[in-house]
Amino acid sequence: MGATHFGQVFSAGVPVVGGGNLPIPLLGGKYLFVSSTTGSDGNSGLDVDHPLALIDTAVGKCTDSKGDVIVVLPYHRETISAAAGIDLDVIGITVVGVGQGAARPLVTFDTAITADMDVGAADVTVINIGFSANFADITAAIDVNAVNFTMIGCHFAETAVDMNALIWIQDAAAAASDRISILGCYANVLDAANTHFINFAGTGDGHRVEGNRLLGNWGTMAIGGAGVVTFATCLDNVVYNVASDSDSCINFASTATGMCMRNLCGGAAAQANGITATAMAVAENYYGVISEDLSAILEPVAT
Repeated sequence: MGATHFGQVFSAGVPVVGGGNLPIPLLGGKYLFVSSTTGSDGNSGLDVDHPLALIDTAVGKCTDSKGDVIVVLPYHRETISAAAGIDLDVIGITVVGVGQGAARPLVTFDTAITADMDVGAADVTVINIGFSANFADITAAIDVNAVNFTMIGCHFAETAVDMNALIWIQDAAAAASDRISILGCYANVLDAANTHFINFAGTGDGHRVEGNRLLGNWGTMAIGGAGVVTFATCLDNVVYNVASDSDSCINFASTATGMCMRNLCGGAAAQANGITATAMAVAENYYGVISEDLSAILEPVAT
């Protein structure tokens, strides 16, 4: 088939079926475009020359289970100042950012500790969006309340000292957020008040935390939580945690099941105090003390 032309952003067009630079809308879904530089919420959003101004407005124009794709254009800047400032509450949508470095779309949380982005519908995917904290001790910036949420290649940062999210990604209290997948993301968040990058407090099944690069100061843990999760996979992550708290790189509850393998971790805690995955299958995890000129060692320690 031919290509759908997207003007100056995708000069070669995007194939309607198969491949291409963007996810393909399924089941009759559509593309919607968002730009804070050229957009208006009075526009249709249906083409690159008439984008909307806000992601949440684009969500409101989506239809459940159609596979609609929200394309967030380069240099888009959006601010969340209250709870559910963005609510991804339409089933099966994908939000994808276009651009790298400074061109990557950026969502900033400010004004209140309750400022957050909610995931209120199943099967939502977010790709290549930057997130930044610009208020002290935001409680939980991304609140996942539905199943099958996927985040790919997103970036997390803080605007200044004491501008931080205590928790960046929070699951639901029970099993309402099964199968959270956090894949290939990057964080550089060093505020000393931080507690978690992702907090598994519920009883979710099938979570995936894979291939992430996380630099931070998490006094509780970067990845994990007290929830009794089942069949989780924690694979191929690199975690640098300057906190001196024990088991603060990766720490799953003693009855959590699944796999914890091939993670490389470093922290300020003593050797053999970086990774805990008691009831999970573990292999080739390494932890090193960042203040020592010594190679990391297997952890949990081989017996």
